[in-house]
Amino acid sequence: MEKLTEKTLAALLAQAGLEPKEGDLERFSQLIDTYMATLKVLHSVDLGDEEIAPTFHPEWSVK
Repeated sequence: MEKLTEKTLAALLAQAGLEPKEGDLERFSQLIDTYMATLKVLHSVDLGDEEIAPTFHPEWSVK
């Protein structure tokens, strides 16, 4: 996980009154990296003037 993303996640958790335990951010990093990779692929698609009805399945792996 990028340092900026890790700091942002820690700040959001702190704002919600949550303090991650040792190792929590590292475990979150795999999930966040999967989401970010999938979002990058989604954002790279040029649909032109097409209308879309997207769905997102986080269990899909990016290849």
